[in-house]
Amino acid sequence: MPGTRKHNKESRSKFTALENHFLNTYYSGLYLSQGDFITISKRLGFTIQMNTRELQIKELLNTAYNKNQLMQLIDILNNLIDERIQHYHSLSMDYPHTRAILAKLAQKATGTKNLLARESRGKPYE
Repeated sequence: MPGTRKHNKESRSKFTALENHFLNTYYSGLYLSQGDFITISKRLGFTIQMNTRELQIKELLNTAYNKNQLMQLIDILNNLIDERIQHYHSLSMDYPHTRAILAKLAQKATGTKNLLARESRGKPYE
């Protein structure tokens, strides 16, 4: 039905690819919790609802975009990713048998930073 397709396109977020990336540890190399999303929104000066992670990341990205704070959000996410990568390295030193898996997570998290850099350079949402 043509009307249904149009409706689906309108309700689809402009950040769908980024949302899906952050919601999947396999691709992003990190897990962002509901608490992480709420803390990030507070740092940006607004609050998001306690909801599913899927709805929270969508609300976080869209609200930051609407408030012209997308670059600030990207900076906060990059800092959080750097902290997680450092934590992975620290854990791999304390637990040598986990080095391979933690190195892979750190590599994927670095890839997520690269994705954020492309998003900020390309400004595909403006």
